Amino acid sequence: MFALGSAITEELCLEDGRIVNPSLADYKLPTMRDVPPYRVALIEQTTGPGPFGARGAGEVTFPALRRPLPTVFAACGARITTLPITAERIYAALHGNG
Repeated sequence: MFALGSAITEELCLEDGRIVNPSLADYKLPTMRDVPPYRVALIEQTTGPGPFGARGAGEVTFPALRRPLPTVFAACGARITTLPITAERIYAALHGNG
């Protein structure tokens, strides 16, 4: 869900280094209704790189953000260069305004 929000809904607007989103109501977070079905598979290994052999399990989905941009291009021909991927950005790219 973390990567999905970054890819398609969450947008923190900045001007001169200041956040200009009017309120958190304008910062759209995905809900459970936005998440496609998925399955979690835990792969146990004896040791990891962390203290006492610990392995990280949080926020591992960021590499997935590399794929949506080429996938959108393959699906509809719109070359999107910024996240989040919104219908407005796809429309603008398809009509030469993006």
